[in-house]
Amino acid sequence: MSISPDALRELHRIHRQLTDLRGRLARGPKQIQAGEANLQRLEQEHANKKGILTSARVASDEKQLQLKQREDKISDRQAQLNTAASNKEYQAIKEQIAADEQANSVLADEILEALEKLDELEADVNTAADVVAKSKDELEKVQQKVSKEQSGLESELARVSDELSQAEAKLPADFRTEYQRIVSKRGEEALAPVDGETCGGCYTTLLPQMYNDLLMEKPVFCKSCGCLLYLPEDRNVGA
Repeated sequence: MSISPDALRELHRIHRQLTDLRGRLARGPKQIQAGEANLQRLEQEHANKKGILTSARVASDEKQLQLKQREDKISDRQAQLNTAASNKEYQAIKEQIAADEQANSVLADEILEALEKLDELEADVNTAADVVAKSKDELEKVQQKVSKEQSGLESELARVSDELSQAEAKLPADFRTEYQRIVSKRGEEALAPVDGETCGGCYTTLLPQMYNDLLMEKPVFCKSCGCLLYLPEDRNVGA
């Protein structure tokens, strides 16, 4: 049984091409999945920021309502000054008004800080919304690109697969089963060229008999990694 190095080189070339095509086919859906996951993350961040903004607005509104209610109480107490029955009562009302005004001053400062924080949070929400919109546009472009490429890659894969079948059909019948066994498990890594006097897959030095068998076009498998070996083009028999 003899197998020409040309046939094995051609098989290895086709297997490498198939690996590349399958990798590119798989890469497209992975890019889409990554884009979808990123968009989902950004949308969740946007939703979280909107939730924080809503809570901050509610808290700010509550403080402003509280300030209004306290200001109304001060107005009521100022009206009570005119009806105070004694100087003592009058002084007590004045002190209460002063305390309320001090509390309102603190609350007003808190409201001002809250309003400034609202502006910051609103800007964050708007920025997050812009990022989401940009991510959606990018994902749509990736989806369109992948869809366009997939058709061509699938057509090329079918063509190269047919080319492989034709090349495999030329192998000796009594060797084809052993070849299919190793190729089905390892794909392109099932074959390796000889590099000098070593295996091109694992760089283990070949035994003299193994090299002689290669020169005689006999099937040779690396004793270390199991690769089906072949002579490179510049080492053809008779070269």
